[in-house]
Amino acid sequence: MALVLSPPSASITTGPHQVLFASDGHPGRIYKLTLDSKVLGMFDASGHGPGQFGWIHELACPSENILYAAELLNWRVQRLTLEPTQ
Repeated sequence: MALVLSPPSASITTGPHQVLFASDGHPGRIYKLTLDSKVLGMFDASGHGPGQFGWIHELACPSENILYAAELLNWRVQRLTLEPTQ
């Protein structure tokens, strides 16, 4: 079954091993995907605390392990440092 998204925001990393980060219409959900849509990971926590999200409006990923998420409901930007994948 393929993952079908209509993301409000998406960002692709640079470099030889590119991945796609995409937010979902569901508040608090961010997917980490291969460029052929395989899900590598997901955040799924809506709220106001660290690592929780309130309707992601923009994403930026300068690398595979750094992600910035700008939120509408919380009026903030979070910087996330992700564990490197094997």
